[in-house]
Amino acid sequence: MRAAVLFLALAAGPAGAGDARDEGRRIFDRVCAACHFNDLSEAPQVKQPDMWAPRLAKGRDALYRSALEGFVGASGEEMPPRGGQPELSDEAVRAAVDYIVSITTQKGVSP
Repeated sequence: MRAAVLFLALAAGPAGAGDARDEGRRIFDRVCAACHFNDLSEAPQVKQPDMWAPRLAKGRDALYRSALEGFVGASGEEMPPRGGQPELSDEAVRAAVDYIVSITTQKGVSP
């Protein structure tokens, strides 16, 4: 039950998130989907929400930090800072994270 509440809280996102969701989807499609929507990488796949459960459990701030600063996982897989696009603003990266959280926590929704 606690995990379900956390997932719902993370999925809710900030108020007035319509424009941010659109921006997040654009960034996802342009930058993030290359790794998070294909089976060619070790990145957690948005079409497999169970892969996100341990990441979501750490909270949205941890997801933002990983996306902004980069991340190297236990098996050596690497998430480059800002998805390898240093020109992305902090707000754009956060919007993409928010979009990913929304689609991985809502059953039946696909990018």
